[in-house]
Amino acid sequence: MKKWLTWVLALSLSLSASLLTAKEPTLKYGPWIQAVTETGFTVLLKTSVDVMAWVEVAPDDGTAFEAEPRQAYCQTVAGRRYCGRMHSIRVSGLEPGTTYRYRIYRQKLEDASNDNAVQYSAAKVVWANNTKTFRMRTFDASARTCKFTMVCDMHQKVDVYKSLLDGVKPDDFDFLLLNGDIVNATRNIDTSIKYTFEPVRHLSANMPVVFARGNHEGRGVDWYKTPEVFPTTTGEFYFTFRQGPCAFVVLDGGEDKPDADVEYAGHARYDAYRSRQLEWLKEAVKDPSFASAPYKICLIHIPALNDKDSWYTQKWLNAHFVPVLNEAGVCLMLSGHHHRYLYREKGDCGNGFPIVVNSNVDRLDVFAEEGKGLDLRFFNTKGEQIRTLHF
Repeated sequence: MKKWLTWVLALSLSLSASLLTAKEPTLKYGPWIQAVTETGFTVLLKTSVDVMAWVEVAPDDGTAFEAEPRQAYCQTVAGRRYCGRMHSIRVSGLEPGTTYRYRIYRQKLEDASNDNAVQYSAAKVVWANNTKTFRMRTFDASARTCKFTMVCDMHQKVDVYKSLLDGVKPDDFDFLLLNGDIVNATRNIDTSIKYTFEPVRHLSANMPVVFARGNHEGRGVDWYKTPEVFPTTTGEFYFTFRQGPCAFVVLDGGEDKPDADVEYAGHARYDAYRSRQLEWLKEAVKDPSFASAPYKICLIHIPALNDKDSWYTQKWLNAHFVPVLNEAGVCLMLSGHHHRYLYREKGDCGNGFPIVVNSNVDRLDVFAEEGKGLDLRFFNTKGEQIRTLHF
C-alpha cells in the first residue's frame, strides 16, 4: 500500500512539474521581418502561450545593449497593449539605410480572471533564439546599389530551400524575395510559418523578407490568416517599395484558372480582386518614389505571358497589367510558377520589358547599380553559377 501511495505521489509531482514546464513561454516561431521602409520595419513572432511582447532597438554602434535605456516598441490594438501568441510589432522613427540591433522581450500572462487586475510575471525576459540580439538594416532610396536574392516554388521542400540559401548571409543582400508558392496550401497557418521562415531563420530574423503571394498560398482552410504572417505597407498583397536605384511593384495574380473552375469550389473571386488591384496600380506607378527610379521592377508569382499554352490568369495579366507597366517604364518582371526557367525578350508578348521566370531548384541573385544596369546570376542547389543575364 505504501509503495502504491509513493508511486501515485511521484506520478502526481511529475505531472505537475510537466504542466508547469509546458506553460513556460517558448518562442515557437520567429522572429521574422516584414514591411520594411526607410524609417521602420515590423517584427513578427509566434509564442507558445499568451505573453505581452515588445521590441527594444539600439544603434549598431558597438555599445553594450544594456549601456542605457533603449527605445521600446509594443503592439497595441485601439490604444491597449496586445497580449497573445501571434505578435506583430511595428518599429518606427528610424533612419534610412541604417543598421539597428533589436531584442525581443516578454512578460507571461499569469492570471486574467479579474478584468481590472490582469496579472503578468514580474520578470522582464529577453527571448533567446540562438542569439539574444538581432540586426536589421532599413531601406535607402538614395543608395547607389540594390542587391537581393530570390527563390520561388519551394512547395515545402525544406532540403531544397536550405540548400539554395546555404551560405547566404544577411549582409550579402538588401532583402530576400520569396516569389510565391513556398507552401503547398495554407491548411494550418503554423505550418505555413514553419515552412516559410524556420528553414531560413538566420536570414529572416536579420534582413527584410519581401513576399509576393503565390496561388498556393491562397489555398487551404487557414488561407485568410496569411496576411497576419506577411503584413505590408498597404495592408494588401500588392504594394511598392524602393531600395537605391530600384523601385519595385509587387503584384498578386491570384489563382491561375478561371474563377468558375471546379477546383475552387465556388470560392474564387479573383477577377474582381485583380480589377481592384489594376486601379490601384494605375496610381501607384505615378508615385514620385517609383516614377523617379532608374530601374523599375515588377515582382509577381504568375508571369504575364501570352503564349499559345498560357492559362487564363496569365492572359488576363498580359491584357490588363502589362499595358500599365509598359507605360510606367518597367524594365524587368521577375516571376515563378512554372517550376522551370523561362525567358521572354522585350516585345515577345506585348511586354515592354523582359520577363524572367526562375525555376524551383535555382536561386536568383540580382545586382543593380545606378548607371551600370542589372546583373542576374542563377545558382543551383550546389551553389554553382549556371546562368547570367544583363539588362
